[in-house]
Amino acid sequence: MESFKQKTAQADHSRFREYVSKFNELKTVFDSLPDGIVAILDKEMKIATANRAISEMLEMPLDEIIGHDSTDLLEERFPGVQKVVRQTLESKRGVRNYTIERFASNGDLNSFLVSTAVADELEDEFGIVLILHDISEITRLRKLTLQLQRYGEIIGKSKNMKKLYALIESIKHYDTSVLIVGETGTGKELFARALHDISDRKNKPFVPVNCSALPSDLIESELFGYTKGAFTGAATTHIGRFQVADGGTLFLDEVGTLPLKTQVKLLRAIQERVIEPLGSSKSIAVDVRIVSATNRDLVELISKDEFRDDLYYRLKVLQINLPPLRERVEDIAILADHFITRLNRYYNRNIVGLAPTTRELLEHYLWPGNVRELQNAIEHAFVLTTGALLEPQHLPPEIRLANQYGAPPAPPEDISKGEEEEDLRRTLLATNGNLVEASKILDIHRTTLWRKMKEYRIEKGFGKQQ
Repeated sequence: MESFKQKTAQADHSRFREYVSKFNELKTVFDSLPDGIVAILDKEMKIATANRAISEMLEMPLDEIIGHDSTDLLEERFPGVQKVVRQTLESKRGVRNYTIERFASNGDLNSFLVSTAVADELEDEFGIVLILHDISEITRLRKLTLQLQRYGEIIGKSKNMKKLYALIESIKHYDTSVLIVGETGTGKELFARALHDISDRKNKPFVPVNCSALPSDLIESELFGYTKGAFTGAATTHIGRFQVADGGTLFLDEVGTLPLKTQVKLLRAIQERVIEPLGSSKSIAVDVRIVSATNRDLVELISKDEFRDDLYYRLKVLQINLPPLRERVEDIAILADHFITRLNRYYNRNIVGLAPTTRELLEHYLWPGNVRELQNAIEHAFVLTTGALLEPQHLPPEIRLANQYGAPPAPPEDISKGEEEEDLRRTLLATNGNLVEASKILDIHRTTLWRKMKEYRIEKGFGKQQ
């Protein structure tokens, strides 16, 4: 007489055969699909059945795949797939769109989306169905498209950007000093790095210095260095940024904030190609290309005796004017796609892109914070979404609540807490360029507002519908 255990095993085996039979009945359908499908239905992790697409992906005949241990076979051909299998078995829940990559036999890098479903009809002996979707061609086309829409790490296909690409390309073999002018968040350091990376100095250091972030009493020692004992607390000799950048590029960001005393020393360093560390009378020769950047009107600062005109002309042998994001609307979608791709890689997610209504909102908004604000908005939406697309409700409120002109709501009364330039732009956008209303919100006199607008190169009509 058969034991209860034997009867149970026979019943389980019968259910197993029944499940395989159901799968095979649909084999014609499964074989017509481009996705690879594998059923793993026992504790030994053997492949019970599979379709034609998986045979092509594994480059093996089907009869050799069926009955094979899936653990070794799949992990060898699709590194990382066992992690998905284990997660499915442990949680008894399917996994959707896990991205894995592998090199094909011809050397191409292929990309796959892996999804699983639980075959719970087998009760205690439940297994899983594994689905592999080949997205290699989509990935390749996306990379190709990006290559046609970028210059190095700079993203954009608009006419404004293509003109800048041509300009950068035309000066790549020259050591010309370049002044980059643009609003906050337009990517001035990105352009400075691009200038360095295509120059003959690309194998030497690129050294950025944020002049506005350094206290005025420290900026000289940071730029030119100091000797031991040069001042109280100088316990050792310190090499300045000029020496660190020797042979390469020194990027001076927010150069308009430099104290006049430092400007004199900087001018001498540029003209004579020598520096003197603090506390030393010895001149040190340096070979450095200067690229500087500003979001302030240096001509205005010169008129107020806050910036030296001779230094200004030394810095701007060539000037590059970066367009604000509102003047390159056609770049918004591809920038958003670039940020989504980068976030997908970092967080191991598979967000497809923007919903059409989200794209409309982004292209309607006027972006006072430019590309940096767009990047933050995409990350904000990325974190909140649970689906495959970024929907309007996932965007920050200032974008969702923008007025008919694409301007954000007026900022709160404690506006002084933010960055001055961005606050001015945001307020002018919110008031559609009305200086009287803007000065009330900012709690400053209208003449002060006008002066600050000139300082930050904000046009009088900024914020009005074009």
